[in-house]
Amino acid sequence: CHGPFVSDEEVEEIVNHLKAFGPPEYKSGVVDGPTDDKVDSIDQVLGLGGNTDGEDAIYDQAVAIVMKDRKCSTSYIQRKLAIGYNKAARLVEQMEESGLVSPANHVGKREILIPE
Repeated sequence: CHGPFVSDEEVEEIVNHLKAFGPPEYKSGVVDGPTDDKVDSIDQVLGLGGNTDGEDAIYDQAVAIVMKDRKCSTSYIQRKLAIGYNKAARLVEQMEESGLVSPANHVGKREILIPE
């Protein structure tokens, strides 16, 4: 993508032209952000919300992968389940909170605490 160069003078000319039409009329609510209900529905569509109690099918799949392969990293879960980084990171954090994997050590490795 390429964008044309617009000089400062050209920008000022456009701003002055727009100012000639009168003071701005601001729309209220534009910078307020979405309501909590809207955020929940957006999160659901994006796969960001959801169950944190381990009942989520994707969480169960992630745990099964970690148990079988004895590996646990965000990128590994991301690749195996074909999900986004944020979802994979939340799954790994959830496994850590549940005591299934250790916190990452100084090099980022996690110990699998689930018995074989």
